Amino acid sequence: MASQASQADSAGRDDGEQGPPFHLLRGAEIQAVFEAAVAHLDAAASAIDAINVYPVPDGDTGSNMSATLREAVSAGAAATDATGAGARIKAVARGALYGARGNSGVILSQALRGFSEGTENEDVMDARILAEGLHRTAKRAYSAVAEPKEGTMLSVLRAAGDAAMEAAGDLPDNGNEHPCLPVLQTAIGAAEAAEAETINQLPQLREAGVTDSGGEGICTILRGFRAGILGEPVPETPPDLGRPIQSQASDDHDDDGYGFCTEFLLERESIDIDVDVLRSRLQTDQSKSVVVVGDEQLARIHVHTEDPDGLLDEARQWGKVSRVKVDDMSEQAGRFRTSGTGATDKLAVLALSRGAGFDDVFKSLGAMVADLGETVKPAAGDLARAADELRVPDVIMLPNHKNVLMSAEQAVELATATIHIVPSTTLAGGVAALVAYEPHSPVRENVEAMTEALESVRAVEVTIAAAARTTEGIEVRKGDALVLLDTKLTGTAETQEDALIEGLRQGGAAEAEIVTIYPGADADDDVARLEERLAEEFPGVEIEVVRGDQSLYGYVASIEG
Repeated sequence: MASQASQADSAGRDDGEQGPPFHLLRGAEIQAVFEAAVAHLDAAASAIDAINVYPVPDGDTGSNMSATLREAVSAGAAATDATGAGARIKAVARGALYGARGNSGVILSQALRGFSEGTENEDVMDARILAEGLHRTAKRAYSAVAEPKEGTMLSVLRAAGDAAMEAAGDLPDNGNEHPCLPVLQTAIGAAEAAEAETINQLPQLREAGVTDSGGEGICTILRGFRAGILGEPVPETPPDLGRPIQSQASDDHDDDGYGFCTEFLLERESIDIDVDVLRSRLQTDQSKSVVVVGDEQLARIHVHTEDPDGLLDEARQWGKVSRVKVDDMSEQAGRFRTSGTGATDKLAVLALSRGAGFDDVFKSLGAMVADLGETVKPAAGDLARAADELRVPDVIMLPNHKNVLMSAEQAVELATATIHIVPSTTLAGGVAALVAYEPHSPVRENVEAMTEALESVRAVEVTIAAAARTTEGIEVRKGDALVLLDTKLTGTAETQEDALIEGLRQGGAAEAEIVTIYPGADADDDVARLEERLAEEFPGVEIEVVRGDQSLYGYVASIEG
C-alpha cells in the first residue's frame, strides 16, 4: 500500500492544493523536474563555460551539457504516453544519446543512460529508486571514459550516488514508499562538496584556480531537480546558442533518386511496436536508408522515400506520429558526383569545419564538410545523420576538434553507415590527414594512411584569452594572445601575430619543409607583410598562406616535415 506521502503526492501537495512540491515522482513529475534542471543549466551555462581550465573563447562545457540535456528533455516531452516514472526517464535518456554534444555532453548522456537502467517498469520513483538511479549514473559515466580521472564530473557523480545510497539505506524498511527530497538533498550536498574538492584533485584545476566545469554542471542539474520538486521559480531558458549541423556540398549535385528524407517519432497506442517487424515493413523498393531506433513503446524512424505523405499515413495506423521532419533531398546538399571529388559509391569523407576558407580547402581535397560550431558542438545524433546523408556504406570522419571526438565515437553506434574516425583534434591536422586520402583505395588503408599523416604534423592555434587564469604553469591575463601547440597552451604574447610566430618556433618550424598559415576571419588582412615576416623568421622554409576564415582563432597553422 502506498504511504501517506504517496497519497498526498497523487493530489500534488500534502495541503490539498494542486502542484508541487512532489513527494514521489511519476511520469509527469519526472518531466517537470527535468525541465527545471534544463532551465537551471541554461541559465548557468555561460558561467560554467567561464571556469574551463583553458581560457579560450570556445570553452564550452556548460553550453554543451545544456544543449544535450535540452535535447533529452524534449524527447521526454514527446513521450506523452510514458505515464510511469521509468518510461519517462528512459525516453529522456534515449534523447540524450542522440543529442550528446561535446565530451561533457557524451558523459552526461551515458550518466542518464545509467539512471534509466532497470527502471522501465517503475511507475513511481521514490527515494530508494532515486538513490539507485544516481548510483548507476556514475558507473555508466566512468565506463564511457577511456582514462577516467578523479577531480572531474565523474567524481561529482560518484559522490552524489554514494551519498544517496547511504541516505536511502537509513530509511525505515517498512514497505512504504519514501519521499525523494531528503535523499536528493543529501546527494546535492555530497556533489557540491566533491565539486569543491576537485580543485585539490587535479593539478590543472589547482593551477588555474577553478573547480571542474563539468562537475559544476552536475551540481546545477541536481539543484534544478530540487527546484522542480519544490516548485521553486527557475530562470527562463535562453535561446539555443548552437547551430544545427548541416552537410555542405559543392554547387554541382544531382538528386540521388531517393526523394524525401523523412524523420518522425512513432509512439505506441494500443499495441506494442515490434521494432524488427517495423523496420522490415519500412524497407521497401520505395523506401531506402531505413533507420529504426527505439523499443516497443517509442521508435525514432528515418526513411528516404518518394512518398512521405503515404509513409506517414501508414505509420499513423501503428501509433501516434510526432516530431515530423521532411526534407526534399533534391534541394539539399548531395554527395559529390563530379570528377575529381573524393566520394565514390562506397566511400566518402566527412570533415567537421569552421570558416568558409577551411570549407573550401576540405572540399578541394575531396571531403564533404559539416559545421563544427563555435561554442556548442554538434550532437552525436546529428553527426550520425550527416554521415548517413552521404548515402555510402563507409564514411571516414575527421572531428577536427578535441571536444568532438567523443561525440564522433558515439555517432558510430547511431549511424547506419559504418563510420571510421581519424582522430584529428585541430582543423590544420584534419587538412594534413585529408591530403593522404585516396578515394579508390580500401577504407582500412585510407584510415591508416590518414592517421599516419595526422601524426606527422604539428598544429598551432592562436586565440584571445577569455579570462585570467594560470594554466600549464603560464600566467594568462584576459585579452592576452594565446599560443596553443597541438591543443596545449604553451605561451602568451601581446598580439596574435606574435603568438603565431612563437607557436611556430616552439613547433620546430625552422626545421620544417612546409608551414601553412590559415588566417581567421578577424586576422590582419596584410598577407604580404605576414609572409615577409615569416620568411625572415624561418628562412629556407616553404610558407603557404591560405584563408581559413575561422571564427575565434586569429591564426591556425600546420608544421610539416
